[in-house]
Amino acid sequence: MKKKVLVLGFILFFVNISLSDTLKKKITVSLEEKKIQDLSPSGFSVVFYINVSNSSSKAYYLSNYDYRFMVNDKQYIIIDSNLEEAIRIDAKGRTSICLPVKITYSHLFQEIEGIESEEKAFFYLMGGLTFSEHGKRRGRIPIAFSGEIPIFNGLDINFMQLRENSLSFTGADLNFYVKFKNTNTFNILVEKASYNLVLGGYSIGNGVIREEKEIEKAKEGAFSIPLLLNFFEVGKDLYAVLQQKTVTCRFSGQMEVYTRWGRFAIPFEKNEKIAIVRSSS
Repeated sequence: MKKKVLVLGFILFFVNISLSDTLKKKITVSLEEKKIQDLSPSGFSVVFYINVSNSSSKAYYLSNYDYRFMVNDKQYIIIDSNLEEAIRIDAKGRTSICLPVKITYSHLFQEIEGIESEEKAFFYLMGGLTFSEHGKRRGRIPIAFSGEIPIFNGLDINFMQLRENSLSFTGADLNFYVKFKNTNTFNILVEKASYNLVLGGYSIGNGVIREEKEIEKAKEGAFSIPLLLNFFEVGKDLYAVLQQKTVTCRFSGQMEVYTRWGRFAIPFEKNEKIAIVRSSS
C-alpha cells in the first residue's frame, strides 16, 4: 500500500511539472513595473504591475496566486489566495494585473529586528500564478521579484512663534512660524502643503503653502504663513485671546513630498500652545 501511495505521489509530481512546462509555452508573465504607494509613518504598499500574455488558441484563467515575501533575507509574510472570480486571459490576448503587498511598520519591526534606524531594506518576493482551463488546473508559473523598500519615520512639527504685527478691535496682522523636522535618514523635498489653522478654538483659515523646500536628513525646514484676520468673520472674542502670552494652536493638513521612492501625500497634525511675540516687544 505504501509503495502504491509513493508511486502515485511521483506520478502526480511529474504530471504537475509536465503541466507547468506546457503552460509556460503558452502563458508568459513579465513585470511591467513596481511602485511604492500610500507611504506614511504607519506603512505602505508595494504594488507589482504584471503583464500576462496568452499565445495559445484557448482562453486561460488566473485562479490562484501565492508568494513568500522576504525582507533582509527574513520572512515577513506568506500568502496563498484563491481568487473569488478568476481572471480571464483571452486566446492570443494580453491582460495586466496588479499584485499588492501591504507593509505595516509595526509588524515589520516586530518580525525583523534592527531595521528601524535604517534608510531602506531589501525585499525578495517568490511565488507563483496558477492557471486553469474550463475549471481544471493547468499549471503554475513561478514569479520572483526583488528591490528596495523605505523605512519612513514621517516628519515632526515644531511650532516656533505667532508674531503679532498689529492688533485692533476689528482684526489682526499675524505671521505663523512653524518647522518641519525630517526624522528620516534620507532627504525629502516638500513641494507644497495644504493646511488648516485653529487658534484658541477659532478656525482662522486654511490655505496652501507653495514654498518648495528640500529638508535634509535630520534637519529642519522653516515655513512662515501670513494671516490677516477680520474679527467680525472669525470671532470677535479672538481679540482677547491674542492679548495673552500663549494660545492653543491646532495645525493640520496634508503635505506633498518627493523622495527617492516617489511622490506622496503625508497627513500631519500638531496641537499644543504657541507663544505670541509682539512686534513692540
